[in-house]
Amino acid sequence: MQRKNDELMSIENEIREIIEGLGYDFVGMELVHEQGRMILRIYINTPGGINVKDCETVSRKVDKFLDSREEIFGGRYYLEVSSPGLDAPLFYIKDFKNYVGKTVRIKTHDPVGSRRNFKGKIIEILSNNDIKLGLDDGTEILIPFQNISKARLVPEIDDGE
Repeated sequence: MQRKNDELMSIENEIREIIEGLGYDFVGMELVHEQGRMILRIYINTPGGINVKDCETVSRKVDKFLDSREEIFGGRYYLEVSSPGLDAPLFYIKDFKNYVGKTVRIKTHDPVGSRRNFKGKIIEILSNNDIKLGLDDGTEILIPFQNISKARLVPEIDDGE
């Protein structure tokens, strides 16, 4: 996904340890600029789901840790902790492997063919970590994992049939 420098990777690993130490699953994190603000967004989960209290617990613990490391973000930032939701972001190759057969939206750093935005079902993950995606028009495309800038599940609507 987003190419991260070594220091940010180290911070991510420490945050993962904190979250897992609290009994939650670390889904992933992203550092984004939105509306002129830097936001560190952390996604957590548990088998029973996440509530506001869970987010507060993780936020307090991670915030305390980050207070000593604020220089990595170049100053002021906002911390958000949330559930991944139905349109969960996919951060790691294991996420793609877990969702083979599911529909995803993928945005790439560099064009694949002439496109950077794709929607399709994950068919398989090749040994070189290319994602084989089946598009709506019946074609298949290979997207190198390293070229993915953002990926999310597309929620499946159960129409009750």
